[in-house]
Amino acid sequence: MLKLKIYFLAAFLFSIKATSAQSIDHLTTKTDEFLKKSVKSGLVDYSLVKNNISELNELLNLYQQIKLEDNNERKAMLINYYNLGTIKLLADNYPISSPQEITGFFDKNILAYKGDKLSLNDLENKIIRKEYNDPRVHFVLVCGALGCPPITDFAYDANKLDEQMTQQTKLALNNAEFIRVDAKRVLVSEIFKWYKEDFLKENKSIIQFINKYKNTPIDEKSSMDYYTYSWRINDIKSVVNESDTQPYDPSEQTANKKLSTQEFTPSVLYSKGQWEYKHFNNLYSQTEGFDNEGNKVKYNNRGTYLSSINQVLFGINSRFNVGFDFWIKSVRIDNINSSPLSTLLFQNNTNARTALSGIGPKVKFQPFKHLSRLSIQSTFLIPTAKDQEGLSNGRPFLSQDSYISITQVFYDQPIGKKIQLFFSLSPWVYIKKKSVANRTSLSSPLDIFVSYFPTDRFTLYAQQGYWPNYGENGIASWFSQQGLGTKYQIIKGKLEIESSYTKFTMGRNQGAGSTYNFGLRFIHL
Repeated sequence: MLKLKIYFLAAFLFSIKATSAQSIDHLTTKTDEFLKKSVKSGLVDYSLVKNNISELNELLNLYQQIKLEDNNERKAMLINYYNLGTIKLLADNYPISSPQEITGFFDKNILAYKGDKLSLNDLENKIIRKEYNDPRVHFVLVCGALGCPPITDFAYDANKLDEQMTQQTKLALNNAEFIRVDAKRVLVSEIFKWYKEDFLKENKSIIQFINKYKNTPIDEKSSMDYYTYSWRINDIKSVVNESDTQPYDPSEQTANKKLSTQEFTPSVLYSKGQWEYKHFNNLYSQTEGFDNEGNKVKYNNRGTYLSSINQVLFGINSRFNVGFDFWIKSVRIDNINSSPLSTLLFQNNTNARTALSGIGPKVKFQPFKHLSRLSIQSTFLIPTAKDQEGLSNGRPFLSQDSYISITQVFYDQPIGKKIQLFFSLSPWVYIKKKSVANRTSLSSPLDIFVSYFPTDRFTLYAQQGYWPNYGENGIASWFSQQGLGTKYQIIKGKLEIESSYTKFTMGRNQGAGSTYNFGLRFIHL
């Protein structure tokens, strides 16, 4: 009798295990079918997924119901679950150009697991990374951005999981765009910075880990730095070549691809060994201004001001840069009928002057590792010319006799492939050299740019700016300006020229002039 009970119990347990195995196999097959329809060359057809979202919802519901006992089965299913959850979140909000457009993307509780609600961060960091201690997961978990290794068009299967994970790790680490090696240094993804501890648990260095999977090992004495992570969505519709017929293949070897200066917006930092030099000329001319009521009034002369701003910036690492500025300024007060171009000579007379007005250090840093398009730059200008305000020498006003602290917050956001929004908020603090009643003053200019990229060398942009100056009773003066500009790369990825025009259209206690601008930028990568 006892033997009969043991027999039936064993048969029951075997049937449960067999049913569970069938459920896992069914779920793997369904996931595989979904990915083969939705993914091509490492990119997701989010439009297709959105139009058939019920299929993905049903698939995710199966993941929430299944019971996972086998450790390898559980690991494979959790990886699939993460990737499907990412696709679901992006498809629900599609069309977008980046996961970062979704507030709290990684922290939304969108997944159900063992009766709990989880976010993508929870699933990755509190479960998968914590329980499996396997750095290869960073090459199979895909967060929906091009900076990630490409998503597969097949499901991860418990029966061949180790082989699949090793294969994807090798594909990523042998991709010349993902691991960028030249004679002097190695540039790697910021994934290796964010999860550094995972790669160093069993390795002395990041390069040593990479060499375990790389066909051609890297010299372990090579210097290493991180390139900027791309948060652009891995959407098959937006990442195409110039003919708009073939999707971009993330596995393509592109180490020799020439970068465009369009990729180096003010929000982007330079990596170690990279640097840039900017020379920007701003010529402002006015014959009228705005009074205290905001009405235009005529002046009895033409005032012309030229600011020649020179900036150098060096990459220390991908999240911290240093540099310096030196500003040369000129001013000329002339006959009201004179042309602004005729004043370019700025003849040295009592109505004109030119001087090195200020010089000082600057630092630039990326405060949040997951917001690679947000950066802060701080410059401190030390006045170098005497009596720039002309209070003692009777010469025209050139600049303020102040130390100037400029803190600039930069952020840019791509909209599709051809358009980009850029925002800059820049508080200026003026600290007078001598102790006077109004020793410190403040301005806080805000600028918004919309850029259009007809080609990878040519940029057109529109600008909207607002510049308030603060006094004892709030805003003492302000102006609003609008403008159009263009940039062109004479040498792609190295030398860029820029020209623009702006008009001061509204204001109070400010001039109502125009600016003519010309600039050069040289980048060394």
